[in-house]
Amino acid sequence: MAESKTVDYGPSLFRAVLTWGIYPLCVLVPFAVALIIIDPGNPAAVLPLGVLSLFTAGIMEWVHPHTLQWRKSFNDIRTDIIHQFLSLPLSLLLRAALIYLFFTAITYPAAAFALITWPTQWPLWCQVALGLVVSEFGTYWRHRIFHEWHLTWRFHSVHHSSRRLYFLNAPRFHFIDLCLSGLASAIPLALVGATPQVVVLVAVFTALHGNWQHANVRYKLGWLNWIFAGAELHRWHHSSIIRHSNSNYGNNLILFDILFGTRCLPKSEQNIDEFGLGEHDSAYPQTWWRQSLLPFRWQSMLKVGSAEKEAD
Repeated sequence: MAESKTVDYGPSLFRAVLTWGIYPLCVLVPFAVALIIIDPGNPAAVLPLGVLSLFTAGIMEWVHPHTLQWRKSFNDIRTDIIHQFLSLPLSLLLRAALIYLFFTAITYPAAAFALITWPTQWPLWCQVALGLVVSEFGTYWRHRIFHEWHLTWRFHSVHHSSRRLYFLNAPRFHFIDLCLSGLASAIPLALVGATPQVVVLVAVFTALHGNWQHANVRYKLGWLNWIFAGAELHRWHHSSIIRHSNSNYGNNLILFDILFGTRCLPKSEQNIDEFGLGEHDSAYPQTWWRQSLLPFRWQSMLKVGSAEKEAD
């Protein structure tokens, strides 16, 4: 069995149960628990449930991996851990500062911007389903623009610089990119007047789903691939081939990719070696600090890449 290929588990019933049952068990069940136990008076108390996926995905990568090659370090673990503890907090601070400055400048409360009366009479799960769709609309277009406009791609390329997908690289983002992604989700929810419960539950699902979207775990969603943007779809999004990477922009849901014709799930097996940034891989910096500076020094990286080609 070549390590650069996906693992062939054969006809094992145990492996089949894991392949089809692990996502519902590790993502949908904890989310259902959050829906049941959330306290309207303190909705943020369920946020730690989102951390569960980080540990379960990490464990299952060793129990039921998608490819053995991705279990080995690509000299990326340190950088991904730093993104976890620096990029994420920095993006949250920047987002909070921008929201504070905005509402301070206009002197209006956030509730004044609600375009509709949120349907609080609906069952909570229906409200959350609506919240996920509303949130997805903003994140879909933010994601698509950051791929298809060269200036914003400089920031988003950080996320695509990994040559493998595994549970620690879900937060590998430039903090400015991550901040704007959060705003793209939060602003639509604010505009429709979503309740704090709904906002928190959308955040919980995003955390639970996000690590599994990148996890090196063999799992299949079947018809749920028409609802959720899981790993089967997202791995094609991380391809170094542009026609594949410029697709499957969905963060949690694949709805808007279906509507706007960007859903991609080829029947052929994906080439595990075709991940990352393609021609830019060799020149692309692999430390957190240099990745943070890269969007402002993009031409320097291109010059390095050109020099390497000439030397070859």
